[in-house]
Amino acid sequence: MRYRASVMRVLFGLLVLIAAALGSAQWAAAQRCTSDYECTRGLALGGNARCVGDTLIRTTTRCVAGTCQTQETSRQRCATSIGPGRCVGEYYQRAESRCDGLNGTCASRTIRDRCKRGCSCRKNVLVVFTGACSPAIGCHRAVKECPGGCSCDPEPVCRQ
Repeated sequence: MRYRASVMRVLFGLLVLIAAALGSAQWAAAQRCTSDYECTRGLALGGNARCVGDTLIRTTTRCVAGTCQTQETSRQRCATSIGPGRCVGEYYQRAESRCDGLNGTCASRTIRDRCKRGCSCRKNVLVVFTGACSPAIGCHRAVKECPGGCSCDPEPVCRQ
């Protein structure tokens, strides 16, 4: 009998905790207010921005009829690559952009690959880098599977 009473007490405690957690989430969403400031003072320094995939979503929280309400203000697609690259000497350069919800921006950066002649043989895959560059595809390379293994010295070759 005592065991059953203690189990019931534990279950009741868990039920109260779950109800409190759910209730606090609803209270936060419908926070009472008298000014817009009361709705924004608990936000992070980066403001109201978040990323969904590669889309930056900006929102604002305002006091409307005595409750804080969040409204979407803009959406911006942060493309992963911005146009074709370009060849500069022996380098291939391209710009990329990604969603940065913390700062509320689409952060861009330049990727730079050196197009030099070379060879790589890993796990029976032979890769030969030609040293050529084109804006459409970047650094040229040839890839070949070699079931019998491969070697780069003295020259690139698939073994039989």
